[in-house]
Amino acid sequence: MKAIILEKFKNYFSQIDFTNNSVLNEIYSDHIVLKDPIHEIHGIENLKAYFNKLNENLIEGSFLFTDESIVDNKAYLSWEMNLKLKRPKKNVKASGISVLIIEDKIIRQRDYFDTGELFYENIPVLGAIIRTIKKKLSK
Repeated sequence: MKAIILEKFKNYFSQIDFTNNSVLNEIYSDHIVLKDPIHEIHGIENLKAYFNKLNENLIEGSFLFTDESIVDNKAYLSWEMNLKLKRPKKNVKASGISVLIIEDKIIRQRDYFDTGELFYENIPVLGAIIRTIKKKLSK
């Protein structure tokens, strides 16, 4: 059962279509808790609302799952995300990892990613400053 849920999860996010929320009921528990560096979302209806809001600014998006490991009821998925946004009109890339706790469905999802890479580096002026600082620190 966990393998089926995991495959549905990966298929859903491989080519993001947040307008198709019906699949979320098959993947996530009604009491899902999703946490990332910016948000903490409780419940399937709040998750759907969050994805609907993301969809408003999304032209297209996808996740490439690069590695996975399953231990007991936890799945660890490494990924590379590509988003084509309306505002600011640009392509955004980031890499990260998701830790999923699966019972009959996913009950908890914790996403880890660099918020600077995903958000702050894509804000005009601030992004240039952050990229400059990162370059100087890497020398």
